[in-house]
Amino acid sequence: MPTPIWQPCENYTAGRDGTTVDRIVIHYIVGTLAAADATFADPDSGVSAHYGIGEGSFHQYVSEINTAWHAGNWAMNQRSIGIEHSADPDRAPTEATYQTSIDLCVRICREYGLNPQTQIIPHSSVVTTACPGTVDLQRIRDAVESRL
Repeated sequence: MPTPIWQPCENYTAGRDGTTVDRIVIHYIVGTLAAADATFADPDSGVSAHYGIGEGSFHQYVSEINTAWHAGNWAMNQRSIGIEHSADPDRAPTEATYQTSIDLCVRICREYGLNPQTQIIPHSSVVTTACPGTVDLQRIRDAVESRL
């Protein structure tokens, strides 16, 4: 698995206030990785994620020990790792994006003892949104499960 490239981001809360990670929240960017980079680098946006994947790159914005502002729900932010995927309503993630996402989710599930079928969740299960849109969540869950 490649090492993520760190991108500047001030939109997070230090630590998790004692909360254990027990979810991965899957998102789509509704654009490219460059759009996520720009949004998360803007301190006025008030949003972030731990990781972003797309266009052959793998970026990290927030350390897993810290709380990213990605799910639209404070309690879920504290207990989850957010992963953004380059995609939009008319464009699914590329094969390379899926493979990097699956590799990352395998590592996270192993590290935190997560069940991919129940603990990798869509953003839409947290708040009303179309996100993760064209991302095939079941494909990610099944591929992760097969490698654990």
